[in-house]
Amino acid sequence: MNKINYLTFCLLVLATTTIFSQSTEKTKQPTDSLKQKTVVGIKEKFPRTRFLNFEYGQSLSRNFDSELFGEAFQEGDIKAQQTFSAAANIPLYKTRKWTLTGSLNYQFNEFEFDGLDNTSTTNVFEQNGIVGFHNFSAALSSTYFSTLFKKPVIYNASFIVDGNDKGFERIKGLVGLSFIIKRTQRTTITLGAIVFVDPTSQLPFFPTFSYNHKFKNSKWEVDFILPQRLLFRRFVGNNGRFSIGSTFGSTGFYVNVDSPGFADTFEYSQLEIKSGIIYEHRISDYLIGTFQGGLQNFISNRLTEKAEPTQDFIYENNQDATGYFQIGISIDPFAGKKK
Repeated sequence: MNKINYLTFCLLVLATTTIFSQSTEKTKQPTDSLKQKTVVGIKEKFPRTRFLNFEYGQSLSRNFDSELFGEAFQEGDIKAQQTFSAAANIPLYKTRKWTLTGSLNYQFNEFEFDGLDNTSTTNVFEQNGIVGFHNFSAALSSTYFSTLFKKPVIYNASFIVDGNDKGFERIKGLVGLSFIIKRTQRTTITLGAIVFVDPTSQLPFFPTFSYNHKFKNSKWEVDFILPQRLLFRRFVGNNGRFSIGSTFGSTGFYVNVDSPGFADTFEYSQLEIKSGIIYEHRISDYLIGTFQGGLQNFISNRLTEKAEPTQDFIYENNQDATGYFQIGISIDPFAGKKK
């Protein structure tokens, strides 16, 4: 799941959760109120959905070994992995039940390899020294607000194009929905599904489930979203929020290979679980800073020829768990003053 897919995932899964967890009214809400609370809630939980968002992250040193075509390839150290991303989400058109949003994303990934024990002269992905990858993507997302089984439901469809500094690469898409199945004053449960129109996705289809519960007589709440996060969190003062738990995510980019007998372009997909703490602070009405850090575990790291199914990968590596940190800043001039 790349950054664009993750952004749309946020829209689908958390929309109804946020709407109803912020309201104890059992009366049916107008469509305009539904949309407004959806947008506010999503931006509150997911910085990448705000008007402008910038993030820098670094994973610390770890050992790795790799295989090419199922045979031992190389082993050594990844001294550091640095990531910088920038995202812009621009509202283009809206009616009472329908919205159209454009998104632009840039991501830079840099690996520093050291001490490689070469078992092959083929240059596929890693090499001693620093290797960097620039990737770009743009998306057009349509969201429709309606009802299903007398419950509010949100449908979404997205059209995605991406590429790297070498040029345009692929067109992708996804569709999904999310609706609420239970709501009380302190507990909200939602159910949905999302489908990626992309043969290279390691998770082409999955059901979505979320559970949000505010503990009685406590400042703490649990926020569980399958498969994206399990967090326990609380507000700190008037402008801060502290969370502890785990999040599931991915890093993906295109790799241009210059070796005889190989295709020109491959896609690298890295699935990971990050466990630790997150602190968010509202600096002003329109400016929010975020810090997170802890332990990073790598689940799957594969290289697949462009547009081919992920299970047909030619290269994979295994990386030891390591520490990480990430800082971010979000700007949203349309957010309105904090209440």
